[in-house]
Amino acid sequence: MFGGLIGLRKQGRMRLVGLGFGAALVAILVWQVAGGSGGDPQGDPQPSLGGGSSSPSLAAFASPSSSAPGPSATFTADPSVAPTPTASPRPSATPRPTARPTAAPTRTDRPWSQGATFLQAKSDGRVTLDAKGDVAILDAAPAPATYAAALSLNTAWSGLIQEPPRSGYDDNGASYTDFNYSLFCGAGTGAVVLYYWPASKAAVTTKAGTFKEPVNLGTSHYSSTYWKAEDGGGYARGMILYLAEVEWPTPDVGMSWWLQPGIMTWSAHPPSTDVKNLIDAINWEASGRSRLDYFYVAVPASQLTAVALRDHVHADIAMGVPVVVAARTSDGTSSLPFWKVKARGTAANHFVTVVGYDDAAGTYAVMDTCGVTCNDQNTRAGVRNISQAALFALIVAESDNDGIMW
Repeated sequence: MFGGLIGLRKQGRMRLVGLGFGAALVAILVWQVAGGSGGDPQGDPQPSLGGGSSSPSLAAFASPSSSAPGPSATFTADPSVAPTPTASPRPSATPRPTARPTAAPTRTDRPWSQGATFLQAKSDGRVTLDAKGDVAILDAAPAPATYAAALSLNTAWSGLIQEPPRSGYDDNGASYTDFNYSLFCGAGTGAVVLYYWPASKAAVTTKAGTFKEPVNLGTSHYSSTYWKAEDGGGYARGMILYLAEVEWPTPDVGMSWWLQPGIMTWSAHPPSTDVKNLIDAINWEASGRSRLDYFYVAVPASQLTAVALRDHVHADIAMGVPVVVAARTSDGTSSLPFWKVKARGTAANHFVTVVGYDDAAGTYAVMDTCGVTCNDQNTRAGVRNISQAALFALIVAESDNDGIMW
């Protein structure tokens, strides 16, 4: 704290005194000086009202702009109120030590979770969208809704979203090989979802740039490639690479479960997308990079029923947004569209989005962003129908119990 000790200056007066029998004159001069610029260290402390405080306040995370080019952890110090002046302490010969500023504390780690109040609001059906497409949380649960027998989202653009192949040429014509690109179904699903949100649609349809994994995983796992928002091979590739390799919501930076940029868990073998990373990224981007508890909540497969799945699909599609599904590509009896029927043990876990339903036909419309060299049929995926019973069975068969995000 600036506002040093104020020295006190005392000045004596000159006096002339007559003494003795014979008119003798004696002049006495007394001059006292006490305290200079250094002052008495026990003088009256005066708080500075125009600057800092005696110690730094706890660091707070600045709210990032929705137009920020990439994730960053921005720290700003919270302004603190200057201390109220108190009565001057009595001067003492013992100096008082000067307070030393302490270093701002580092971010405290926390386990991942979604807020209980938010989860309850979602369960009650109180999380809805207003006329602008922004999330609104109602004070009371609405009356039970009546849904159309069949409804689908417009997929004229989003239906062309495709992950880049693991080898080929990027949008600058440079050749590359990166086997991680076959693992970006989570990022592909995220791009599909974010296309339907006002705060993130522009990024999905325009983002372009050069991207590279945040960690070097070795030959054929560390390519630097350039992608546009649209090309003949697929749309939203810039956004897919951004989500996979750059995305990092500010509140999650530095958490032990999210150590590097990108929704991929790069330490996994092979790298994979974790549900907590994907759902935080979707909520963060859909909210204009302002909130993690925004719209989507996770429901593990073990807590899901076929009826609940259909209800959640009805609700989200009616609001104009898709449902994220984590499923096994095959359970030995059925398979996701664009995948072969095979034994569950030889199949894979996969993310897709539900973009429509037809209850009369008993089907869901599923969007898969796998392209050539990604799925086991070596074909470019897209939107295709699957029976509602089969999709639920494949969700239950998924080995990580990931379930859905709705």
